[in-house]
Formats: sequence, C-alpha cells, structure tokens
Amino acid sequence: MPTRALRRLALSAVLPLAAVAALPACSSDGGGDLEATPVTTIPGPYTFDYTIPEGTAALIAVGQDPKVMPTEITAKVGDTIRIVNDDRASHTVGTFYVLAGTTLTYRFTTVGVFEGVCSTTPEDEFILTVTEA
Repeated sequence: MPTRALRRLALSAVLPLAAVAALPACSSDGGGDLEATPVTTIPGPYTFDYTIPEGTAALIAVGQDPKVMPTEITAKVGDTIRIVNDDRASHTVGTFYVLAGTTLTYRFTTVGVFEGVCSTTPEDEFILTVTEA
C-alpha cells in the first residue's frame, strides 16, 4: 500500500499530464489552432455529451463498432462538448486526447475545420466543423 507521500508524488506527476490531455492534439484548416479551456471551468449542460464506456478499446481491437462517437460534428462558436472516458484505455477523438478514467470539457471558440483520428470508431477519423454562432 503506498504511503501518503508516495500518493502525493504520484499525483504531482499525473496532474500535469491530465492538463495536457485537455489541449487539442492537432488541427488542419489553415485557420489557426483551437485554444483549450481548463476542464473545471465549463459547467453543463453540454451541447455535445458523450461517454466512452469501459471495453471500447477492446471492441475496436476485434473490429467491432462500439457506436460511441459520430465521425463528424458540426458545432457553433460557444457550443460545448463533454467526453467522459470510462474505458481503461486513453482515446483520441479528433483534436482531443482523453486519458483513461478522465473527463474532457471544451467550449468551441475558433471557426474552422479540425480533423484527426478517432480511436473510438472503426473509421479511425473524426472531423469537427465549427461555424459562427
């Protein structure tokens, strides 16, 4: 059983990584990068709300479609998204990386088309289009 000091040390190593998970991973529209909003500052309700259940990565590994996320979302500036990852694996959803056992929330602030991989769909791609409000 870890001591209290070891738990604090482990938390001090993990918390900065969780903050990085809230940052967008990539974008490709020529319109600039999305700016991350800290996870704790966005209250619900959410415009888009998804939960990645435990076992999602295992289903994908054997070629099944867990039907967790769409392959495309069209949002407006000001809309919010929440992705709860209950899986034991971390997942990439377009421009976002959601660590296992964490929740990501984000308010869209930048117009553009943002493409990336999606580890929760067999298509392995995700396109986010953000338009003016």
